[in-house]
Amino acid sequence: MIRNVLLVLGNGYNRKNLIDSAIYLRDNFGFKIRPFHVRDVRKKEFLPNAVDGIMLEPMLAGISKEWNAFEEREIEKIKAELKENGIDAELEVQFGITPEVVIQELKKSDMLLIEKEERFTEDLVVLMKRFYKPIIVVRDKPLRLEKIAVANDDGTKVNKSFQRFSNIFTHIEEIKSFELVDSLEEDPEEEKKENYLNAFMEGKGIKVESVKLLKSDSDAFLQICKEEDILIMGNLSNSYLYEKLTKRVGIKIMEQAETTLFIA
Repeated sequence: MIRNVLLVLGNGYNRKNLIDSAIYLRDNFGFKIRPFHVRDVRKKEFLPNAVDGIMLEPMLAGISKEWNAFEEREIEKIKAELKENGIDAELEVQFGITPEVVIQELKKSDMLLIEKEERFTEDLVVLMKRFYKPIIVVRDKPLRLEKIAVANDDGTKVNKSFQRFSNIFTHIEEIKSFELVDSLEEDPEEEKKENYLNAFMEGKGIKVESVKLLKSDSDAFLQICKEEDILIMGNLSNSYLYEKLTKRVGIKIMEQAETTLFIA
């Protein structure tokens, strides 16, 4: 059975990392690569038709022409990069609103491979709230799967993400479980709670290295994550804005982690 990954290539600075990540999936796990680019129609919506009653149509026509030329050059650059890196698949190009087009096209793929810049863009938030297939978010380095970790709050979302990860990448022998806890001090009188995700992973024959980290110290979490190749996380909820305003640790990790993320 052939699996394919939807490789979304924009104008971001991580394009080489994305391409290298797709090649890694192809060469090591047999994924077929679907290179994809969206020419986002919203860019022209930011141009006003008039300012102080002065019609800008002639000027806008020139700006639009320049933008179209820029996009055509970017598409040619992407095609050249794909060819240089040994990806023979034709670049698919569509007009539309980026997250809407990607969500629709994902119906024909097994996984989404996309970049995260230094901050969460509105488009990425939409994708991470509405996606229905596994997503790999690449930032500062290409995907590798030698040092694997999981952000373990022992909730159902991360449990589901891990299960889907292990179904795709069946070679896992060991994993670091970063357990988010309220306190590092154990109360001898309090009954020790079982971590269900750890038990689930151990039941699959995986060696689990448990590392407890304070929920309140997200900076320590972000620092230790840098040492890992990939971090498995639960998906983004529909209450993203509320969780951001209330400073939920998972949101900060998702936004600021420099490590590649796997979310399903």
